[in-house]
Amino acid sequence: KTNNQQPKNEKPKMVGTHGVAAAIRSSTSNETFDLAGMSEDAISRLIDTSFHEPFPPIPNNDEMIKITLVVGAGKQARQKYDANASRAVKSALLACNYKEDAGASCVLECGGSFKSQHDTGKNLYTV
Repeated sequence: KTNNQQPKNEKPKMVGTHGVAAAIRSSTSNETFDLAGMSEDAISRLIDTSFHEPFPPIPNNDEMIKITLVVGAGKQARQKYDANASRAVKSALLACNYKEDAGASCVLECGGSFKSQHDTGKNLYTV
């Protein structure tokens, strides 16, 4: 990994529901977490637990990190995700005082913001 970029071929982390919040909170570089199999309520609780408090500074790192949440997929894997997963993530992030910004990127000026994307190469929907 260089410049805090996640390798293109690295698969999203799939962690048990109880461990996802801890894994998100302890991230020190760009990470992707797959929310497949989680209910809308579980997702809302996860986001509240993970993002309610500001993240602690990362020692020896003055750059932003990006947390990517996989909330849906194309027709081949659509059934793995709650139909309201994206809405649950967005609502919970807004409740944690994050701002939706379609132009957000991994720079300091975009801290505390999020955006939704459709990765057409992997056919995944992310926030």
